[in-house]
Amino acid sequence: MEFFTGKESSFLERRRLECSVGPLLYMPALREDIADKLSTGLQGLRSAAICLEDTIRDDMVEEAERNLIFQLEMLADRKCERLPDIFIRVRSPEQLDRLSRMPDKMMELVRGFILPKIDDETFEEYVPCLNEVFSRIGRLYIMPIIENPSFLRLSTRYQKLERLYDSLMTMREHILNVRIGGNDFCKALNLTPDIDSTVYDILPVGRLISDIAAVFAGEFTVSAPVWNYFEGGSPKWREGMLREMKTDRLIGLVGKTIIHPSQIDVVNEAMKISAADYEDARLITEKSGEVQVIKSSDGGRMYENKVHMGWAEKTLALAEIYGVSEGKQC
Repeated sequence: MEFFTGKESSFLERRRLECSVGPLLYMPALREDIADKLSTGLQGLRSAAICLEDTIRDDMVEEAERNLIFQLEMLADRKCERLPDIFIRVRSPEQLDRLSRMPDKMMELVRGFILPKIDDETFEEYVPCLNEVFSRIGRLYIMPIIENPSFLRLSTRYQKLERLYDSLMTMREHILNVRIGGNDFCKALNLTPDIDSTVYDILPVGRLISDIAAVFAGEFTVSAPVWNYFEGGSPKWREGMLREMKTDRLIGLVGKTIIHPSQIDVVNEAMKISAADYEDARLITEKSGEVQVIKSSDGGRMYENKVHMGWAEKTLALAEIYGVSEGKQC
């Protein structure tokens, strides 16, 4: 994954990079098989998050950091030809700064850092550290996670979202994704979706996710919350995940946090673009200089160049990454 800046890259290229995170597999930093799993290859996996936050007990953070460094050192020594993009989910600015000073051979494997529990106040705590880290290692990305329960409060939600948007825009070129953590919102309400429902059926949480998408998805690539069911339980887990991803896509979310390898192919398949949408997006971009109103490839849909160009460019970026499906999207 190459580094981009807003001045140097087209919108389409920027979207391609941001959308390529795809299914992001979480791995607790205490796992002793991280290097083995990532180096032997999990088919279809595009990115992995090594987590030092919620998956690690407070009294085991130092041990988890040591294991993280050891696992990255093993990966560096193996000189693998192909690895998923690796991100580290940190607990604090201080931890981010400390880990960013790992030896170069380990840091070269790290694409960036994931910032948890972000709202308009907590992000500001990271800013001095991020400015210093980016001055040393300009190629790094960050992925802030909007999961702080403070956003559930209706009286301040919109002001907080707008303030956070303004803060993130000051570091736009370093933000690969804005991520959403649905479990923390559900936890604050003592709720969780069952296998026959989705996070959007928990209306207070679903509406908050929709509000986040409304504020951020026009400028940023926003990723969807984790689906908590996977292979080994009820056979309905896959159907439920696809159902949730249909709503993810409809509100503009791209990619998904995952917690089990069996979820990888579900996300990659659901992210494919339908053949009809691909052909229409191609028509819009190819004829943009000729006409302002375009009929779809099957003759049953109308597009306006000025209105639908952003959708077309995003659709082509997704098709390049995930492919084209002959059927309908998820």
